Amino acid sequence: MNGIMVKFTKSVFFLLVLILILSVGVVVYSADEDIVRSRMRLGEDIENLDPAHLVRGYDIALVLYSNLLKYKSGSSELVPDAAEEVDVSEDGKVITFKLKEGIQFHKGYGEMTAEDVKFSFERIIDPDQNSEYVADWQTLERVEVTGRYTGKIILKDALASLLVTTIPFTPGSIVSKKAYEEMGNKFATNPIGSGPYYLEKWEPEQVLVLKRFEEYFDEKPNIDKIELYPLVDKNISEMNFDKGDLDVTEISLDSIDRYKAESDVDVHILSALKYGFIGFNHKYPPFDNINVRKALRYAIDVDMIIDGAYNGVPERANAMIAPGILGYWEDAPQYNVNLEKARNLLDEAGYPDGFEVEMVTTSNPLYMNICQIAKENLRKIGVEVNIKIIETSAWYEYVGKESHPIMFFETFSLTLDPGYWVEWFTTDQVGKWNFLKWSNSRYDELADEAAIMMDLEKREEMYIEMQKIMDEEAAIIWLTNGAKAYVSNERVKPVFLGHYNQYRYWEITD
Repeated sequence: MNGIMVKFTKSVFFLLVLILILSVGVVVYSADEDIVRSRMRLGEDIENLDPAHLVRGYDIALVLYSNLLKYKSGSSELVPDAAEEVDVSEDGKVITFKLKEGIQFHKGYGEMTAEDVKFSFERIIDPDQNSEYVADWQTLERVEVTGRYTGKIILKDALASLLVTTIPFTPGSIVSKKAYEEMGNKFATNPIGSGPYYLEKWEPEQVLVLKRFEEYFDEKPNIDKIELYPLVDKNISEMNFDKGDLDVTEISLDSIDRYKAESDVDVHILSALKYGFIGFNHKYPPFDNINVRKALRYAIDVDMIIDGAYNGVPERANAMIAPGILGYWEDAPQYNVNLEKARNLLDEAGYPDGFEVEMVTTSNPLYMNICQIAKENLRKIGVEVNIKIIETSAWYEYVGKESHPIMFFETFSLTLDPGYWVEWFTTDQVGKWNFLKWSNSRYDELADEAAIMMDLEKREEMYIEMQKIMDEEAAIIWLTNGAKAYVSNERVKPVFLGHYNQYRYWEITD
């Protein structure tokens, strides 16, 4: 692997080989000013760039920080990043690493050492940190420093996802211990990593500017600066692209044909590595009643949502895990509209005349469209939906932590490892990312067991069983794994990556 010594058990090796590359990133180059102007990945401004608490802005984290390993562009091959060598023991419980010497942190914070690796990884599991990514390091016992540049990651149990989604991604970002200890909470918006770019400027709700790090230890970017604009409304992004104010942007799916007709614009349609779903707060009536949830599942027209909101571009999803990912449940049942069944289930639940409920969304046009279609669907069975639009910045608190009887539409961006797909619905995530407030002890047990199961066949069976549990309890209404469309102008040469919808800005095609 290009000079890196990574020893895998057979099951980990085949996991890396077999799971598919699904989602996208954008690499852009502006030939005139050496500045690229792009819409932020989801159109939403950042809140926190500390990788222990990073809620959005994953693509920015990739260019700010280095990891021990990273994925080679467009493939599932692990290649060196900050590490010169990585060795995984036969039992998967000890990962020995050696850092490249001379790696510098941004803004004069000095050389990266094994102490920085120890600090970065161990603080994720520190209970006082309450990190959203503790599950990614759930079997970590400690990081042992054996020299200035060497160390050992000691695990209590093997963790099947460690080399797939933890070390190469946000939870494996290496921060400057010195900078964090100096800044404390201010580190969230003053991040110090060792990646190819550093944060030069952030004007909330206006622009975020990334500047090329001239002391970067690897191949330097071709681009001097990247300007990222928080434009949630894709229509506004398209207007800015049309005026020449953006070099690249995601577009709405119903704009695809318009841009295909333009000779000086490249259109890129890609499958997404995510799931979109309609959820309920299970803690409160009426959604604590399984028959109510089943009734809504028979009343909501998923095909109509895909045609009406997604312009018929993506495929329908009948379960959590997408095709090509370990644990895909090919025979998952598909629930088509049956209003008679829906009304009978509401009657059995004690709601013969229906009920009134709040459905929460953001101002994202796609989300509002989905909620509007669901509202019209549910009216046919006597359920009156009041759509409530809240600020994106308030979403996590309102839907994730507060408790009230609501419905909502949500999407989660995902990774290649199925453990990442299922973890958000565990009991431990209630009050964090388990917006359903749904809990099932067997599901939790399977999630824990699958996380350390190195036998691929058995691991797949566990993930399918977990999806069956959610299906039997009508815990959620799956819609689609989605699709994304991007446009770029003639000055932009994009390269699309296969992980996490993240960008690699500095890789330019010939």
